[in-house]
Amino acid sequence: MMALPLGCATAPGEHTAAGTMQGAMGGAALGGLIGGLAGHGPESVLIGAAIGMAVGAMAGAIIGNYYDRQERDYYQTAQAYNYQPTQGSVVRVENVRVEPEYIQPGSSSKLVMTYALLDPTGKPMPVSEKRQIMSGNEMLKEIGPRAVNRNPGTYTTEQEVTFPRDLPQGRYALKGVVEAGGKTDQRETTFSVAHVSTPNGMMYAIRVVDSDPVN
Repeated sequence: MMALPLGCATAPGEHTAAGTMQGAMGGAALGGLIGGLAGHGPESVLIGAAIGMAVGAMAGAIIGNYYDRQERDYYQTAQAYNYQPTQGSVVRVENVRVEPEYIQPGSSSKLVMTYALLDPTGKPMPVSEKRQIMSGNEMLKEIGPRAVNRNPGTYTTEQEVTFPRDLPQGRYALKGVVEAGGKTDQRETTFSVAHVSTPNGMMYAIRVVDSDPVN
């Protein structure tokens, strides 16, 4: 968990439990139909239905507060990347992850992204951030783009999201995309979601499987 002070902004978003359930059931039906048509077999129908359930469940995710903080200033970031002004604008997504490791259904979690910005002018840059939750090649939820102005440096930003109570077990990916100074960089972290029993009831266990830049 992050202990340093964070800036905060609130984004609107509200979904009812009934709407979440309807979305999950409707997504499963649509996913099953698509899977059956694409694969012409029961296995394809099951895969399609599983993706559809995830799509429907993610439709009920509630978007909460946004936090940010500066980790390194321009000079520290330039030193870390051995930056030369002749390189022009540079954008690097260093890390994307989901926190905390255990989430109680209905409680908020954080989609965290750390990225570096460099520019020879040293002046504030318009920045666009997006977060995408994927299942295979299927985008389940996109949050953003969020437009901000930032001085060159390294930043960590957190987007609160409350996953629905019916989030299916399985493998997902969180993709962070940052655009600034005419450059784009993105990174994807694959994680698994398992339902585990605890003394406090069922919880989602989040496990990072892999984390790689996206070409």
